[in-house]
Amino acid sequence: MSPRLRIVAGLCGIFGAVALVSSFVMNPAPPAEFTVSQLRDFAVQHHNGIVFGAWLQGMGSLLLVLFAIALVHLAGATHQFAGWVTLLAGATILMVSLVEITFYLGAVQAAEAGDLTSGTVSNALIKAVQHVFLIAPALLLPLGAVLLGAQILPRVFAYVALAIGATLQIFGLVGLFGVLQPIIDDVLIVQALWFVAAGGVLLF
Repeated sequence: MSPRLRIVAGLCGIFGAVALVSSFVMNPAPPAEFTVSQLRDFAVQHHNGIVFGAWLQGMGSLLLVLFAIALVHLAGATHQFAGWVTLLAGATILMVSLVEITFYLGAVQAAEAGDLTSGTVSNALIKAVQHVFLIAPALLLPLGAVLLGAQILPRVFAYVALAIGATLQIFGLVGLFGVLQPIIDDVLIVQALWFVAAGGVLLF
């Protein structure tokens, strides 16, 4: 295992998870009962937090995908099915994240320009795109399968990754028919802790 790649990958896992969680904390959603006028005022008032939070979300997603790619490489799984599915899941999640960020920026710019129609549409599309994260392949599901056949992390990381990934995949379906966001948020925090722990083990 290349020491330099191990260090870079570990840092990507740690800082990616921290950046992603920070983006959620920094960029809270407006209350559901807000009127169009209140949504505009909210976007203008929280401009800097929304924009910087969007940047953190994009960079966090990128770093976590790079971390997953590094694990696939270190595991020698680049030509295995689980490795290819991990790469596909990472590319899909990064694309969905960038799409959501685009609507965040679009909502802020529309609010500043007084374009209430575009701002309302962007806000609605943000909520729709958030469902796509859980419909897209869960990154930890194929990554856990990769780790099962490798010795780069303790075996418990593989089992926990499979459990988290399967849970998110199930919630991706169930969440379309009910309000599960509080539970999903808790699972996402556990997933972030997994990335921090895995990055720390790989780093040290």
